[in-house]
Amino acid sequence: MVIMKILFFKAKIPWFLIILSLAAAGCAGGSKTVPEKKSAEPQTAPYPALVIEKAIPLMPERGSGGPLLDLSVTLLDPAGDGLIQDPLLQDLLYGGKKPQEYVDALILDYQNFYHEVYASLPAEDADLPPSMWEWSYGENHQVRIDPPLMVVSRFKEYYTGGAHGMREREYFVIDSAEKRRLFPEDLFTESAKEPLKALVEDALRSYSKLSPGEPLSAGYYFDDSVEVPENFFLNSEGVGFHWNPYEIAPYSVGPLEVVIPYKRLQNLLTPKGISLLSQSSF
Repeated sequence: MVIMKILFFKAKIPWFLIILSLAAAGCAGGSKTVPEKKSAEPQTAPYPALVIEKAIPLMPERGSGGPLLDLSVTLLDPAGDGLIQDPLLQDLLYGGKKPQEYVDALILDYQNFYHEVYASLPAEDADLPPSMWEWSYGENHQVRIDPPLMVVSRFKEYYTGGAHGMREREYFVIDSAEKRRLFPEDLFTESAKEPLKALVEDALRSYSKLSPGEPLSAGYYFDDSVEVPENFFLNSEGVGFHWNPYEIAPYSVGPLEVVIPYKRLQNLLTPKGISLLSQSSF
């Protein structure tokens, strides 16, 4: 089980490695559309974890006195001795690399990027103490599994200068029987596109305390309409949709998530979606 850690990095910007808990419970069924869902609780897959917490030189040629990357990552090791040895997770999370290879490539990318940024600095800024230019990166994962479904949450937070850092969360809903990632079109029919979009927009209105039918732009959203994102998840309440900062609203709003209850989605599901949700206890 990944444990939440709170760190403060040298740039004095709070670092929160937040792991979203995907609550486990049975969703009330009994309708004509979705059979009664089983009540067994989803299990956390016991994948081994690779934990790395250390300061990485961003300019190795300057030695230990140079600027640092405050690195804190907890990565799943799908190729280890866990419940499932899953190359699909390795492909989805790390681009086919092993976790350590992924970290090594990430560090090299940051060092190369740092050189580009540092080379573009005005002379008076380049002479500032190295601590003024230190960066940070964190990444964490959580897995919930209840065959035939698995939900992986990957959280990233990083700071590369400027007024604030950045947070990103991505969900992976996986059909563990077919060994593939699922997207909204796997669960919802083609004719459900507009009704689902309307449900999502209504949920966003409710989230931001707008009146029913009021334009989204009357709140803090960039546009009056949003598309249903591929970044979705499942929990005990329903199907959730996630947007990272800047995707549909300013950074100051933060990440946005809404959950549509299963009972409001029953008539929008594909036969595959009905089957998957009926078998799992998400």
